[in-house]
Amino acid sequence: MMENPAKTASDAISDLDERILLNWQSPERLYKARSKEFYSTIVVLAVLMSVIMFFIEGVMPVFVIWAFVFVVWVTSKTPPAEAEHQLTSWGVRTGNKLYRFNQMVIFWIEEKWGKSVLRILLTGFPGQLILLINKADEERIKKTLSDNRVTMQKPEPSWTDNAVKWLSEKIPLD
Repeated sequence: MMENPAKTASDAISDLDERILLNWQSPERLYKARSKEFYSTIVVLAVLMSVIMFFIEGVMPVFVIWAFVFVVWVTSKTPPAEAEHQLTSWGVRTGNKLYRFNQMVIFWIEEKWGKSVLRILLTGFPGQLILLINKADEERIKKTLSDNRVTMQKPEPSWTDNAVKWLSEKIPLD
C-alpha cells in the first residue's frame, strides 16, 4: 500500500514548525538585597585599589575600578524585571532571541541564593545562558535538553573559579 504524499508532506511541514514545550516567567537575573555594610566594604576596597593602581599605572585603571563599583551599585540597587522564557522544539527562546539546540554544548542546574539556576554553555556569543527556573519544571527541562543532544554535565571548576571562591571566603563583602 502506498502512502499518501500529501499527508507525508504536511507531516514534514508540521515538524518544521516551532512548538512551545514549556513556558515560564522568572526574574531576568539573580538578585539579593544588600546591606549598607556591603556598599561601604565595596567603597573602601575601591579606594584602596584606586590609590595602589594610580601609583602603579596612572588614572585609567582608577576609572575602570570606579566603573565596576558603579555597575555593582546599580545591579544591587535595581531589582530585575520579569522575563518570559520558552523551551521550544527548536531551542530556548528568551529576550526575543532564540538559542538553538545545536548552539548548546552542556547544561547544568545549580542552587544559588535559594533559587534554581539553569546554566547552558553556548558555542557562540554570549557564551553562557543563565536562566532562573521553577523547581517544578527542572525534570521537564532536563529531559527536553537531554533529548535534543545537550549533555547534562557540570564542568570542573577552573583555577579562576577556585581563586574567586577562596577570595570570597577570605574577604566576605556582607
